[in-house]
Amino acid sequence: MTTLAVPGATITYDVHGSGPVLLLVPGGPADAAVFTAMRPLLAEDHSVVTYDPRGLSRSPLDGDPGPHPVRDHAEDVHRLLAEVGPADVLATSGGAITLLEHLRHHAADVRTAVLQEPPVTRYLPAGALDGPDIPALFHDQGLAAAYAAFMKTVGVDPAPPLDPHAEGNFAYFFGHLMPAIGAYEPDLDALRATPARLVVAAGEESAGLPAHQAALGLAADLGVAAVPFPGGHGGFATEPEAFAARLREVLEGC
Repeated sequence: MTTLAVPGATITYDVHGSGPVLLLVPGGPADAAVFTAMRPLLAEDHSVVTYDPRGLSRSPLDGDPGPHPVRDHAEDVHRLLAEVGPADVLATSGGAITLLEHLRHHAADVRTAVLQEPPVTRYLPAGALDGPDIPALFHDQGLAAAYAAFMKTVGVDPAPPLDPHAEGNFAYFFGHLMPAIGAYEPDLDALRATPARLVVAAGEESAGLPAHQAALGLAADLGVAAVPFPGGHGGFATEPEAFAARLREVLEGC
């Protein structure tokens, strides 16, 4: 475990294995632990870097969150890669939004960027946003109501009990990061011109779901074919061996 002081926060990260650097970026309220099952598989031939994004778990904020969470998270990736070296990067869900913003400003940090089902709002299918306004629900009715609505939206109903250790993560996500992710617009011209190799990943078991549809839309606008990955939106956790094998194939194909 290593810490890195950045403006407004302290980032905690871990490095496992040896070989080419591979950074894993979690999404939503998740931290490095979401990659626990897959990390040792990739560490067999990579230096795997995992971290807790600012405001989550072991990466506390120094004060109040800033007004531009996505940009702040993207700059943290840049600062982290300055420490560990240029890398291939797998970024999942909301973490892929972070990587899209990072590539806009610091594409030279990244060799191959694997963007796994980034929920870019402009590509969501009609009706996908008809559910409750979860950030507003959080502000009006509190964490429990927002958590229940969020879990139902992602297909988990009833929601499992909220781990007390995760309450702070969900509060930061609902109150600051989720609305910023929902409002994010990628810079398509910058992405098309990036020197990094872009791979848009779509879950084999998430076809028809909003994040899968968003991945297909982004891939089409970037002029690349979406690459199927094992499992659904969280395939890296539910199908770690198959997901790691596919990721290794993709990285070796550049």
